[in-house]
Amino acid sequence: MSLKHKKHMRSEIADKTYLTKGWGYVAALVLLPYAILKSLWAWGSTAGLTTKQAVQDVAGFGDTLKEGPAFLYTLYTIGIDFTAILAILASLFALALVTSWGEKLPKGFLIISGWSVGLLTVLISFLTALQFLGALPKGYAGGLATWVYVVTYGGLFLWGVTVFMATLSFQHRIKNKQSPEKRYFRQ
Repeated sequence: MSLKHKKHMRSEIADKTYLTKGWGYVAALVLLPYAILKSLWAWGSTAGLTTKQAVQDVAGFGDTLKEGPAFLYTLYTIGIDFTAILAILASLFALALVTSWGEKLPKGFLIISGWSVGLLTVLISFLTALQFLGALPKGYAGGLATWVYVVTYGGLFLWGVTVFMATLSFQHRIKNKQSPEKRYFRQ
């Protein structure tokens, strides 16, 4: 591969500033406040809970888990909320889209997963927004401070958007890494 071709590739990517690895790093960070909040609740904190009923609901969540899989209840009793673990796994997935160790994973799996979960989380966020606007019926959601919704649903929405962008960036980086070799062998 010639030096001229390498410079052309770099300038092509530089023209597309939206194709930065930064999207994956942002996606890795936006769900961490959610994971922290859910862990605090599992440890007995009442942060963000504004009514006695909400405090009782969060405190009774461990009892609800007794009826389900034993490992979920065990995790919760030691202060680990299962959804907090899912948020951390989602952060690791986002990092896989922008790190060298992520490039060793099956590319098709990362791309399909990135588009799928990105679409799903953005869709869920829009449906939630429609509930808050009154266009769709609401479930019970009383007793939470407004900032809790920003942390949970705002974080989910931002994660979905940034995972979309990180996936797009990943696709272009992979394409640019593969293209020179293909061109080289064709000549």
